Amino acid sequence: MKLKGVVSLCLVMSGVALAQVPVKRGEYYIGGAPNTPQCPAIRYLFRGIDPNPVGYVWFADASGMSKATGTMDMASGQFHLTLTSLDGQGPVGEVDGTKDPTTGVVNAKLDGPGCSKLTIPATNPYFRRADGSD
Repeated sequence: MKLKGVVSLCLVMSGVALAQVPVKRGEYYIGGAPNTPQCPAIRYLFRGIDPNPVGYVWFADASGMSKATGTMDMASGQFHLTLTSLDGQGPVGEVDGTKDPTTGVVNAKLDGPGCSKLTIPATNPYFRRADGSD
């Protein structure tokens, strides 16, 4: 009986502690290649944008996932990313692009082999909070 009360107290206290943690937003983008319809779209997800962006990139058909790391000039919005496959045949190569500092619109091109040669046309990010809400 005493243990049951301790577990309940721990759950209540952990809920309070978790409620005080700020939730970060992720930025989500979709890239496609109109000239290569046999290739799946590429999805990009970043944990916010900063001078050293980190995120994950995957093919929409779940054939592979990669990690993206790079640099971004916060004043001009120009960025460069390197994609490294983590699982399956994830997208690989170099991404160069810009994120307009005023509007947030992104233009980017992935230069890699095969289906890793795709673009992100002028796109606003879709924001998703870490808790799953929009």
